Amino acid sequence: MNQKEIGLLVLRLGLASVFLWFGFSQLTNGIAWVAWVPEWAVQLLHIPPAMIVLGNGLFEVIAGALLALGFFVRPVAVLLAIHTAIIVFEIGFTAIGVRDFGLLTGLIALALISQKN
Repeated sequence: MNQKEIGLLVLRLGLASVFLWFGFSQLTNGIAWVAWVPEWAVQLLHIPPAMIVLGNGLFEVIAGALLALGFFVRPVAVLLAIHTAIIVFEIGFTAIGVRDFGLLTGLIALALISQKN
């Protein structure tokens, strides 16, 4: 394994760990995440905030697992980048928003440098 491959592996596993942690947190303690659900999402989806949190948690666990396993890395990174961009836009220029912007740039980089699969 060369330096580029190791760097890509570290990036992929690091991002996967973030989404796995947040996804499992939403699945196991969803009520703590309900306040983060924007009103527009509830109106758009016509489902209770708790169900949105569970769906989001499931999405993040599946996406994180796929990244960790190295399956469909490019499309999963693109989906997570879109997902994270929405979060960054919603949260705005705050400490959390800036942190998520860093995750967003990592996801974009992963999507750009990953091989098609």
